[in-house]
Amino acid sequence: MENKNVLGFEVGASKTIALMGDLSGNVFSKIVTATKNEKDNKEILFNQLKELKGKVSKKYDFDYVSMTFPGAINRKGIVAYTPNLPGWKDYNLIKGLEERFDSKVFVENDANAQAIAEKIYGYGREYSNFIYLTIGTGIGGGIFINDRLYSGHNGWAGEFGHMVIGTGPKCGCGRYGCLETLASGSAIKRMASEAGKSMSGKEVFEAWFEGNKVAKTIIDKAAGSLTIGIANIVNIFDPEAIIIGGGITKNNERFLKYIRRKLKIELGNYRRRVRIIRASESLIEKAPLALASYRLNMYK
Repeated sequence: MENKNVLGFEVGASKTIALMGDLSGNVFSKIVTATKNEKDNKEILFNQLKELKGKVSKKYDFDYVSMTFPGAINRKGIVAYTPNLPGWKDYNLIKGLEERFDSKVFVENDANAQAIAEKIYGYGREYSNFIYLTIGTGIGGGIFINDRLYSGHNGWAGEFGHMVIGTGPKCGCGRYGCLETLASGSAIKRMASEAGKSMSGKEVFEAWFEGNKVAKTIIDKAAGSLTIGIANIVNIFDPEAIIIGGGITKNNERFLKYIRRKLKIELGNYRRRVRIIRASESLIEKAPLALASYRLNMYK
């Protein structure tokens, strides 16, 4: 395939990245800025995207527009659920982008797009069957089966953060005891607060590295919950590898080693060989490029 250019957007609840690159994953220009969004006025965000487009595409033409978005999006590009970016429910994101950018458009949930980036440019190239798990403020994921992204009937597969694994607080999804409420960065911050410590998830990990007992108790709880979730995933999908990304794993190989040891025990008699790998952090920004490449090639 001809190596065409892509105008990419990674829209998050707090941060938006605009970039210009190509289908091979080369990034020519990039801007990172705070997301502008108002619940009752979608044009605020669209105007921001158009402004960013003008800045990153000054020297380049583009053939496609590709966006990752923090919510459940169905196969037609309709946003079903955006817990951290209000005002977009039931909106046809593909149509809205096509009308404003006059280009072929690709959109995908951010976690699925990150899984695609691993498959196209990263460690996922080595595996036909793998799970991508992203652990940050929340928990999400993507599923590759026989070299294809599995998105389910509605396009919402991979919501591992909403797997109930024990007793816990109410989740944003409405259930109680979800993995996201027990093992995410926000869960670790909440547990610290419950222990009388005003600490971010990052600060809890730093304290754990230094041998702090309260931090160790919190990390043990989060690691235990996460390991149960991963064991469930392994038993259901039997993947070759689980690739873990997100803020919790950044510069945190120690935590992954901890999870690997716990997983051997948690799998019990169903123990099998499955690699637990830290995601390629540099690939996250390339997710829109990978998404376009994958969609253009997957039907050939």
